[in-house]
Amino acid sequence: MNNSELNSKKHLVLGEKYYDLLDAAIKKLGLVPLYVPDNPDVDYRLSGHADLSVFYSGGENIFLAPYLQNSDFSRKLIDSGLEVRFCDIKQAEKYPFDAQMNACLCGNALLYSENVTCNDIIKYLTNSREIDLLNCRQGYLNCSVCVVDDNSIITADRGVYAVCKEAGIDVLLISPGFVELTGFDYGFIGGASFKIEDKVLAFTGSLEAHPDCEAILEFIKSKDVEPVFLTDLPIFDIGGAIII
Repeated sequence: MNNSELNSKKHLVLGEKYYDLLDAAIKKLGLVPLYVPDNPDVDYRLSGHADLSVFYSGGENIFLAPYLQNSDFSRKLIDSGLEVRFCDIKQAEKYPFDAQMNACLCGNALLYSENVTCNDIIKYLTNSREIDLLNCRQGYLNCSVCVVDDNSIITADRGVYAVCKEAGIDVLLISPGFVELTGFDYGFIGGASFKIEDKVLAFTGSLEAHPDCEAILEFIKSKDVEPVFLTDLPIFDIGGAIII
């Protein structure tokens, strides 16, 4: 991939572990996948989750986990003109040391956990723009939150629900579970979905088996957002994906 290609096309950053499942579907949408190498510092079952290794703060700035220094992945981003910053953290297999980059941007709000989220991310955002900091007890914010638009989210986490409702964000609270995650009892709606355009929200698979399927689709439709389903499999958690 040359630099001009990286600059001229819309890329989707996701874990290389999901190449076989999603590569064809992503390319069919006209997106170019950019695969993040597995993270050796976290639980191997979550090693392919991009939201444990990459935080995109918008514009030309992107944060990467320490293991990606001197990687082909980071060099591609740097060569494309992005301002790549490496978080000064030490990741580990156990929570909360795997979740330090798992914050979630929703419009002008950052959903984060003051005891978990990487300080480099918080400091950068507060210094570079007007940002509302919404402190949540949950550390896996990006996993737990499906961003529908700049003021609307879907979550199964009651703590996140309460914080966001108080901040004036429109929230659909759904039943926990019913999202596949290999090696765990279940995954999370945020890790199984991602925006690919302002008005298009992608899901890794079908919502038909989810008890709140109808409510989810109605909520998305009410925001004038179109759902796209990448596979016919039941929805599964990949640690999200990021458009750059």
